[in-house]
Amino acid sequence: MDNNTRLALNITDTRLEFDPDPKYKSQPMSREMTDKGEANVWHCVLTYEMTCPKCSTVMSRNGYKSVMYQSAQNGTSLIFFKIKKQKYICKCCKNTELAELSDVRKGDHLFRDVKQIIAMQIEENMSMTTIAKINNVSSNTVIRSILGLACYIKPSFHYLSRNIAFDDFKSGKFAKSGYSLLLMNIETHQPIDVISDRGDHSLEKYFLRYSPAARAAVRTVTVDLFSPYRSTIQKVFPNAIIIADHFHVVVQAFKGLNQLRIKVMKSFKYGSPEYRQLNRFWKLIMKSESDLNRSDRYKRRNFKNLQLTDDEVVNRLLSLSEELRAAYNFYQDLIFIIHNQSSERLKTLLWPEDDKNSAILPQEMDAAIKTLRKHFEEIINSFKTKYCHFSTGPVEGCNNKIKVIKRTAYGFRNFYHFKIRILIAFKNSFYSKNFISLTKQQKTANSPTTEKLAA
Repeated sequence: MDNNTRLALNITDTRLEFDPDPKYKSQPMSREMTDKGEANVWHCVLTYEMTCPKCSTVMSRNGYKSVMYQSAQNGTSLIFFKIKKQKYICKCCKNTELAELSDVRKGDHLFRDVKQIIAMQIEENMSMTTIAKINNVSSNTVIRSILGLACYIKPSFHYLSRNIAFDDFKSGKFAKSGYSLLLMNIETHQPIDVISDRGDHSLEKYFLRYSPAARAAVRTVTVDLFSPYRSTIQKVFPNAIIIADHFHVVVQAFKGLNQLRIKVMKSFKYGSPEYRQLNRFWKLIMKSESDLNRSDRYKRRNFKNLQLTDDEVVNRLLSLSEELRAAYNFYQDLIFIIHNQSSERLKTLLWPEDDKNSAILPQEMDAAIKTLRKHFEEIINSFKTKYCHFSTGPVEGCNNKIKVIKRTAYGFRNFYHFKIRILIAFKNSFYSKNFISLTKQQKTANSPTTEKLAA
């Protein structure tokens, strides 16, 4: 068997030869029925000189053992190798051995290229059952392939990025709180790890596994406004400042304004023009004032078919309630302040000099004001020039992909499998970089050119 044939059959072991049996000499490949259906079967023999691992003497040949191995399929055709493996016996210590093929891990009946294909497909949005059917293997084989990749995703507990962020996602029964966390390097948007639970001091226990030097190197932690995170961050990251995510800051006022809109809407009779107007055009109220269309007029069915711009529609809606107008102005002021990163205006908005302005705001906005006052310093930190581009947006995007992984798999019963699937799914994760670099090294090491140089 020459090197070109080995490359065509994806074989790297130079000791493997075609079976010299006269029955297969002219045609080493035959079409046979296997337990997985009809397949192309290559007949080979594996023999070489072996030294006894116990007494270091040359072992004697002791017949052959036929073993069937599955290789990567070619199109729709299954490919198997029926290999007659040399058996050995030591005359000194009576130890017996069997020839081993370097393309197959000891104890397996699958070529390494099959497992590499499975590893690549795990990155895609496919269930383990689908991957198993494509490669004509069992679901347990796919699971074992996933577990075999675990060595690439072990984080180093002696290093943490200077700027990190984390956000929670629903993980179900894996966590007592129902939420797990995705940890990310916010500068490079590189997922670092998946934390099993956000409650019951699990977050603190996780970060305390990192060395004190690694935790002291962290400068910023970008998170949402979930209060329990604060005590943990201050305890485990002594030199880090907390940065409040802008989206979650605006959401506080968004929720209060929307609650008030629903309250005002329900104060009118069901089906009345006012009820329908507040129900139909709620998105315009929640929209940033600078994004409202002030030039184009459209026929508005709920306003007696009047030709109105978006800005005019909002003004008519706000005229229905002074409380709604006050809440709307607070919401728009907050959006403007966050967009322009004005610390003084934020302070004036949350602690107005004139008490009358704060008295006008409805009760629905009280929770938002209290939350924003509580996290005022964190919001100000997010206005600093070198930190202004930090947000949990990239983490939220990854969380959306995690939801797709869960839906495709119809859920997971094992958190460890779930964690590996998540880290494998992101091609910029530490797993992907480690796996790709190792695969390149293996290909280089197994290439004919490298073998010649080594010889």
